Amino acid sequence: MRWPKFMRLVIAVVILGAAAAATLLAVMPFIVSTDAIRIRVAQEISAWTGYSVELRQAPRLRVFPVLRASLSGVTLSKVSGHGAGPLMSADRIDVELSPFDALMGRLSFSETQIVRPHFNIGGPVENFSELLNAIASSNGRLGTAIRAQRALLKQGSNDDKALAAQLASQPFGRVVVRDGTISFNRPDAENDAEDKPDPQQQITALNATLEWPRTSSPATLKGSGQWRGEGTQFSLSAAQALPLLAGGMSDVSASFNATPLNLSFQGKANISDDRFFEGALGIKTPSLHGAVRWLGLPSVVGRTEIGVFSLDSTITSTSHRLKFANVEMTTDESPAKGVIEIGFEREQPAVTGTLAFEKLDLRRLFSIFVPLPDNRPRSPNERDQNSRDMIDTSFIDRAELDLRLSAQNATAGPITLTGVAAAVQIRGGRAIFDIGDARAFDGIVQANLQIVRDLKSATGELRFNASDIASSQLFAALGYEKPFINGKGNISLFMKGPANRWSSLLANAQGNVSVQLNNGQMQGFSVQDFLTKAQSQRFFALERQENVALAFNRLDLKANLSEGVATLENARVDTSDGTLNLAGIVPFVDRSLALSGEVIFPGTQPEQQPDTAEGQQAETPAAKPPLHFFVGGSWDRPFISPSGPVQ
Repeated sequence: MRWPKFMRLVIAVVILGAAAAATLLAVMPFIVSTDAIRIRVAQEISAWTGYSVELRQAPRLRVFPVLRASLSGVTLSKVSGHGAGPLMSADRIDVELSPFDALMGRLSFSETQIVRPHFNIGGPVENFSELLNAIASSNGRLGTAIRAQRALLKQGSNDDKALAAQLASQPFGRVVVRDGTISFNRPDAENDAEDKPDPQQQITALNATLEWPRTSSPATLKGSGQWRGEGTQFSLSAAQALPLLAGGMSDVSASFNATPLNLSFQGKANISDDRFFEGALGIKTPSLHGAVRWLGLPSVVGRTEIGVFSLDSTITSTSHRLKFANVEMTTDESPAKGVIEIGFEREQPAVTGTLAFEKLDLRRLFSIFVPLPDNRPRSPNERDQNSRDMIDTSFIDRAELDLRLSAQNATAGPITLTGVAAAVQIRGGRAIFDIGDARAFDGIVQANLQIVRDLKSATGELRFNASDIASSQLFAALGYEKPFINGKGNISLFMKGPANRWSSLLANAQGNVSVQLNNGQMQGFSVQDFLTKAQSQRFFALERQENVALAFNRLDLKANLSEGVATLENARVDTSDGTLNLAGIVPFVDRSLALSGEVIFPGTQPEQQPDTAEGQQAETPAAKPPLHFFVGGSWDRPFISPSGPVQ
């Protein structure tokens, strides 16, 4: 069967076209001048960036599957570098060329691949702002587009706006970075080729793609890399990319993901000198301390490790202030809501805020600022015993802080509290940790700790007030399994002294303590056993007994504290069987006793009785004289020495 004449013609045209295309592709390397490509690529890169381009070798062409030119040994430097190192050096740059434009003598490329580049940030430029300003002030196309966009942002004539809009809209294309490295070098660092770069100041294995069809269109940057031993993935998109580079505002979304830290932002941004960010911020990390160390940020906290941390907030950031509103924060599974604001107007950052927690560990909160003593067993040859004994109050010099905290439930070591209102304030060399109001021990407690720091030392001041509390619950929280005194009343404590060493904190403190309890019991104390032994023995141990107690109507105690010793100013226990008075000293550092006491029995001063019917006064029984005794030994095992027998 014969093919129709029309079909034979079509097949012939296709075959001839394919042959012509194959022929053109085969001879393309001979038609297109490699020197022209080399010069053209150098001109294009220099025109876009404004930097001087050096190509050490002639390009190589590949025609399949696309026409691509490969240029080896590429260096990008400042036009007037004055000896500064290159901004970028790359093993190879691959550009995709349009075959038809090449045949017509024009070279245009839509994709540029930079293979194994090394970017040097800190040599030719100090930071991103300087790099951006350098590009904006260059004679390159990108610099021209940025300046034209800046003109559009200003109020000008319509003709000027039309010209600026034309200059601001330039084709850009796609840029791909493969296996790159970014070094953040100090400009004053010594340049020794034999020294290895600091891995903490490098991003390696960088693979990224910048999609930016035209400078007037949105731009997207996505990639991955290795930084400080961790694989990272990042993405950034700007709806108004050129206005953003020109100092204007743009809708921005960004994300940064690594094992130590995940961060996301979506909102508006301005990256000019008057930088501004506003939008939704999300932060998650398995360890806040670990993330701070990984980022290389200075730590302002103590030895306590803050673990899982997350933050979702609306953020408003300017060059001098950072505000987190609608904060939803979780620290170590403790959620909180509130507002935080950070000011950078002064040398020290100033942090203010209000946070409401569901539950709060007050001891952990305090140890964030002041590292608590580490009681882990240590080998004898360790040399950090002295440093571990020092109280570190250096946090006072690092920042100003004013945080108002509340918590439905809180703990302070073994103490459980509810309805807590607290504050942390650091300003002018003074730190204040305050519990303004909380419920504990079936009553109300308040506490205030102040640390004042000067150039030579630090002074601490503690105030504690408890109203209408159950003393047995307080003593149980302090570690006494079987509290000796059980009553309801008030307790106040004041202590002040040098805050330099943990080991001498109590021994050097001055202050006072006051206790008033009503309708309570002294557990394990038998009056009859005490009186019997006092009549027959000159020296005996006051043993605690089971299932007995001395009921009292009121207990009053006042003592002055000085150099590890409590001196009793007044100690009185009123019971139905008499009154107990104590005086002396109680060294609370070594928990010993040196007291004198007396028991005043009822009827020691009898009242005048009325006359009998015969007109004679009734006889009254003789009153018992007071019992005097001494108390020695320790808190756990006191010894009694009566000064005379009971009559």
